Amino acid sequence: MPLRRSLKLKFATTFALAGLLLVLSHAVAIHLMNRHQEAQLIDQIVADELEEVLQQYERRGIIEGMPYRSLPHHDVRPDTEASSLRKWFRANWLVQGYVARNPGERVSLPGELRELEPGFHDVHSGDNRYRVGVREIGNARFYAAYSVALHQERALKFTWALLLSAALTALFTVLAGLWLSGRLTRQIVDLSQRVARLDNAVADQPLRGNYHEREVAELAAAFDDYHQRTARLLARERAFTADVSHELRTPLTSIQTSSELLLEEGLPAKAHERVERIARASARLSGLVNVFLLLAREQDGGERDAIDLRECAEQALESVRERAVAKGLALELAVPGGLIISAPRNALLVVLANLLGNAVRYTERGSIRLAASTGGLEIEDTGQGMDPGRMPELFRRFRRGDSHSGEGFGLGLAIVKRICDQLGWSIGIEPRREGGTRVLLRLAP
Repeated sequence: MPLRRSLKLKFATTFALAGLLLVLSHAVAIHLMNRHQEAQLIDQIVADELEEVLQQYERRGIIEGMPYRSLPHHDVRPDTEASSLRKWFRANWLVQGYVARNPGERVSLPGELRELEPGFHDVHSGDNRYRVGVREIGNARFYAAYSVALHQERALKFTWALLLSAALTALFTVLAGLWLSGRLTRQIVDLSQRVARLDNAVADQPLRGNYHEREVAELAAAFDDYHQRTARLLARERAFTADVSHELRTPLTSIQTSSELLLEEGLPAKAHERVERIARASARLSGLVNVFLLLAREQDGGERDAIDLRECAEQALESVRERAVAKGLALELAVPGGLIISAPRNALLVVLANLLGNAVRYTERGSIRLAASTGGLEIEDTGQGMDPGRMPELFRRFRRGDSHSGEGFGLGLAIVKRICDQLGWSIGIEPRREGGTRVLLRLAP
């Protein structure tokens, strides 16, 4: 049986995936927005510092601290937030200003700045990253190099905080999805349990009165209507089978009684044989009526008796012997005597008679063998065999092993399968390598 998906798990998974997608989308959007705002802030700082370099040069004609041969390394102090940013930038060498009035002075600049054109640039110096603004006025170029170490530290902390919040939100979404899916499917689970407890009688209290949600109430109402129709149908079937069995039992009893009385009289040998045949046929028909009546009532096929398996097999073989002899077939019985099993006798006879009759019908020459096997019986024939692709259809009603030949309406194996299912027996059909067919009947202990 294929593994079935859980509706509750499907609801929870869908809700969790939707929530997770929303959380991740929101986190990515916040991260990108933060990066964009940080980039704008850095460019604004660099532009302000570049303007300060220009003003300083205009006032004094020089830049303090010139010249620097390299961009220094900076460690971000933990008390950064407590001090003025501009004051802290300059005190910790996060901002450096440069001016080069001719190509000769550019040689004294840090190597990372010499070839930069006017505009904004990202420059790496070792492990440090700088945002550099370059402005050209006449032959002079002005530089402002701003270390973004502080921003990188803040961005890293913000990213970790964002990831942690996204993970916690995703976990909450999964738990909320499981809880909500449980509430959504609770009434459906309750309805399935109530339906499983229904019997074949009309329910006193309809299922629809137990549910308030419209969709679940409509589903319960559909179950109520179907259950009522099924119960009425079964009631009519039981009444019909009871009436038919009663009407059939009376003439069958009359036939059996008359046959027994005739057998006690001094009849000629041929007449005596015919009367015995009539008596056996009426006895089989009486057993069939009992089995079919019990199956229609969904009972277990009758009381289980301790029966001799060989004796039952011999009786089933006798039911087909005349047809087998007429076709020249050999009947072989390989069931040891004294093998006692507990089973409904009439049901087992019906199953064996149908299986043997089917073997005789599709075997034109050779033999039919009924033998004991582990836990049951097997029937082998030397007939025409069948296409393995058609075997799954053999137990369906109105299906025959050969669609172009043979007698009957294809009900025998369907009846056998129904009896086996009801009694807990298993039956299988397989082709023989030597030709023909093998039927395996496993009887429940």
